[in-house]
Amino acid sequence: QNLVTYRNIALLGIDAREDTFEKGNRSDCIMIISINESTKEVKILSVYRDTYLQIDGYGLDKVTHAYSYGGAKLALDTLNKNLDLNISEFVAINFDTVRTAVDCVGGVNIEVDSQEVKYINGYINALNSQFGTKSANITTPGTYALDGVQALAYSRIRYTEGGDYKRAERMREVLMASFNKAKSMDLGKLNSLLDTILPHIYTNIQKNEIIKS
Repeated sequence: QNLVTYRNIALLGIDAREDTFEKGNRSDCIMIISINESTKEVKILSVYRDTYLQIDGYGLDKVTHAYSYGGAKLALDTLNKNLDLNISEFVAINFDTVRTAVDCVGGVNIEVDSQEVKYINGYINALNSQFGTKSANITTPGTYALDGVQALAYSRIRYTEGGDYKRAERMREVLMASFNKAKSMDLGKLNSLLDTILPHIYTNIQKNEIIKS
């Protein structure tokens, strides 16, 4: 019987507005990306930012603060020790870079429900102002091909039923849709995608390893 092995990577969404990945930034979004090495199936697990964990040197505190106290190393140490994991690889990303990633894969298909319609346009308008973009508002529930600004706005909604749990689910949904689109890209387009994204992330994974994954 073949033993199934998994490659686990910590994805740390940093709450900085610019590409700064030093201590002092909280990891506002924490996910564990688990890749089945045999089938290449990807699953994503969220660790909620307000979860209280033991942080070396700081005691019991919200896990979001681990990155702020000690960067990616302390964030990984905290996840590994509290959740009995052995993660060595990480990707830290300014979550605004999700906008660029979604645009690079040609948008993502997402269903927007009636509760989400109430809030998404406030985020779209704020992001349009921030980035100088002109993404359209969404006025009725339905399935849409969201561009980068719209997808980022969708992932930021937090005031519907389910609160931060639902917000984390939206983030996973956008990332999975992006991964699935990227998996269907040819090598040239995938290289172009990485050349666009890599300057805006901090990781200990080599580019050729990312492509292989």
